[in-house]
Amino acid sequence: MSEVIASADPTPTIEIEAKNPALTRRTAVLVVHGIGSQRVLDTVRGIVAAAWLDKDDKPGPGDKRYWLHPERKSDDLDLAVITTNEVPGTADHRSVDFHELYWAHLMSETRAVAVLLWLFELVRKGPRLKPGMRALWWGVTIFLCLLVQSVVLLGLHAILLLLGNPPLISDNQILFGLLNPPNAIKLANHWYHEPEALLLAPFFVLFMAATCATLFSAIGGAWKIVIWAAVLAVLSGLFFYFGINQPALAKFTSLFLPVVAAFCVVGIAMGGWGLGGMFLTYILSSLFFLLYLKARYLIDSEGALFARIWDSGWILWSLNERYSAVIAFAIILIYLVLYALFLQPFLGDAARYFRASPGNVAVRREIRRQAVDMLDTLHKWGNYDRIIIVAHSLGTVVAYDMLRAYFSRINSSLPDSVLLEPEFSQVDKHDPDNPSGAIMNEDDFRAAAREIVRKIAAQTINSSIPSYQKRPAWLVTDFVTLGSPLTHARYLMCDGNTEQELNENFERRVLQREFPVCPPAKQGDDGLLSFHNGQTHRREFQHAALFGLTRWTNLFFPMSQMFWGDAIGGPLQGTFGRYIRDVPVSTLTDGKPAFFTHTSYWKINGPMGRHSPQIVTLRKAINLEDQPR
Repeated sequence: MSEVIASADPTPTIEIEAKNPALTRRTAVLVVHGIGSQRVLDTVRGIVAAAWLDKDDKPGPGDKRYWLHPERKSDDLDLAVITTNEVPGTADHRSVDFHELYWAHLMSETRAVAVLLWLFELVRKGPRLKPGMRALWWGVTIFLCLLVQSVVLLGLHAILLLLGNPPLISDNQILFGLLNPPNAIKLANHWYHEPEALLLAPFFVLFMAATCATLFSAIGGAWKIVIWAAVLAVLSGLFFYFGINQPALAKFTSLFLPVVAAFCVVGIAMGGWGLGGMFLTYILSSLFFLLYLKARYLIDSEGALFARIWDSGWILWSLNERYSAVIAFAIILIYLVLYALFLQPFLGDAARYFRASPGNVAVRREIRRQAVDMLDTLHKWGNYDRIIIVAHSLGTVVAYDMLRAYFSRINSSLPDSVLLEPEFSQVDKHDPDNPSGAIMNEDDFRAAAREIVRKIAAQTINSSIPSYQKRPAWLVTDFVTLGSPLTHARYLMCDGNTEQELNENFERRVLQREFPVCPPAKQGDDGLLSFHNGQTHRREFQHAALFGLTRWTNLFFPMSQMFWGDAIGGPLQGTFGRYIRDVPVSTLTDGKPAFFTHTSYWKINGPMGRHSPQIVTLRKAINLEDQPR
C-alpha cells in the first residue's frame, strides 16, 4: 500500500473546525493491535487499506486518498494520524482520522517460566474451552507433562553426576547390589552406587527437621506440635534406616523415581487435570517405547515379554534407560524452539495480560492507563463527534477494558436523560425477553443507541455553547472486534476449577457490573441504562451501560479441525450478550475455512483482493458512511 501525498495539507481545515465546535463533522477510528511483536502503524495501515482505499495505485481525481501527520497533542512521529479526504455518501461531507493505540512496547520480554506458569493454570481449569479447542488443550497438557518429566529426569541425572556416579546407570548388577564393591570398582570406577539415596535423602532431611521441631516445641510447651512432629520423625527415620542397602528399593528408585517425582510436580502445578494428563502421557509414551524396543529387536512377541523388560530395566523414564535421556533432551529442545518462535512473541503477551500475578499487574495497569488516556484525548480534542473502535486479537480485551474503564469515569457526568429522549427511555425500559414498543429487535436497539450518541454529541462537542466543550461526552458509536479471545472469557478471565464455578463467577461479575454486556444487564428497578442516584436524586447512567449506547459487531473465522479458521476468535453472543452482532467470515467465496486465518481479517493480498468476503464484511462493520444497519 502506498501513502498518498496531497498537494495541500488538510490540517488547516482541522484547526478551523476545532475553533468552531458547531462545524465538527469528523470521525475517529481507533485501531487496537493484537498480540505479537507488532510494528508501529502496521495494523492501522492494514485496516486503512482494507476499509478505506479502493485501490493501491496512485489516486486520480475523486479517488479516496489519505495523508499522514503527527498526532497533534504529542507530536509523536511514530504514531502518526492517517487522515482521509471526504467519505463518499455522507450528507455532512465528513472525513476520517485513523489512530492506533500502540501497546506492544509496554510488554517487556516475557520469561519462559511466566508462560509455563500461565499454561499450568489453564491446565488446572481443565478442558473448558469450546469443543473444537479441547483437543488442543489435551495436546498442550500432554506436552507439558512430557516437559516436566524430561526436566525431572535430567535433574536427577545431574544429581547423580555430582555424586560421582555416571550420568546413566547401565549395569543392572551394580545397580541392584548383586556385585560386591571390588567388582563394582572395575566396572564403574566407583563403588558408592546408591541410587536409592535420591529417594531416601528427602526422608533424612524430614527426619532431622521433625526431630528439631519435636525438641523446640517441647521446650515451648506446644504439645500438639510435639506429638505430630515426633510421629513424623519416627516414620521418616524408620523409612530411611530400613531403606538403606535394600536392592528392591534401589531398583524401584532407578526405575520409577523420575516418574513418581514428575507426578508430584504435575499434581502441585497442574492439579487433578494435570495428574490425569500425566497418567495418559506415561501410558502413551510407554507404548511408543515398546515399539522402539521392538524395532531394535530387543523384545519379541513370544515368551515372557514383560519379564524381560523388567529384568533388563528397559522402562521409559527410568534412570538406567539411556534412550529416555535422549528423548528428554529432545523434548526440552522442542520447547525452547516453540518458546522462541511462538510462545514468547505471541502467547507471552496473553500470559502477561491474563495472568493476575503481582509482576504482571504493573504492565497491565500501564496499558490500560495509556488506553484510557488516549480515548479521553479523542473525546476532549474537539474534532470528533463519532468514534469507532476496531480491535484485533488480544487488542479486543485491551479495548474492552479501555471502554469499561473510561465509561465508568464519565457516566455520571453525561447529559441529563431528558435531553436524550425519547430514545433514552426506549432503551432504558427495553426488555430483551419481552420486547415491546419502539424497540422490537436488535436492529431497533442499535438504531436507538446510535441516536442517543448523536444527541450526546449535540449536547457536548457540537453544542454552540462553548462551556459545554469541557463536559465529558460518550462518542463511541461502534465497537468492532476481530478474532477476539473474549469468546473464551469465562475460561481466561474468571476463577474456578469446574465449568459450573467458571460460569457462576462470570455471571456474578456481570451482576456486579464488573463485566459490561450487550444489552446491559438489568437489576431490580434499574433500567438498562440508568439507576436512581440517592445523592443527586436523579436518574443517571449506570457505569456498565456502555453497550446500551455502543453497537458491538464481532467478526470471526469459524474454526475447523483446530488449525483451519481462527481458533483464538469466535462468537460472543453466548457470553457477552444477545445484541452483539456475530458475523462469521471467510477468505473464500464458498465460505470454507482456510489455514490459520487469525491475522487475515484485513489482508487484501488474496486472489480476490478487496473483494474478498471478509474485507467486504469488515467495511460494512466499520461503516464509515454511518448508514443505518
